[in-house]
Amino acid sequence: MSQSKISVRILNRDYQFACQEEERASLLSAADHLNKTMHEIKDNNSTMSSDKIALMAAMNIAHEYIKAQSLNQHFDTEVLSSVKKLNEKLEQALTSE
Repeated sequence: MSQSKISVRILNRDYQFACQEEERASLLSAADHLNKTMHEIKDNNSTMSSDKIALMAAMNIAHEYIKAQSLNQHFDTEVLSSVKKLNEKLEQALTSE
């Protein structure tokens, strides 16, 4: 696994990161998401300090992540329930022959 350096621009500042080559695309995507979130917050609160903007962005992204996890858990439960019902129907069909 080779390490590479990438440069990202977040809220008009450049940052350098080292990452595995296979993680490059997802890290760039994460930086882009963070940058957009921070710009949205800054556009709505022009007097807010960069530290507070970063904290608000972190809170918003963490909240999105927790909601997505909860939704995924819900879908996992639904899928498992459907698979269980299908297995029961399959077993009934096999034993009734």
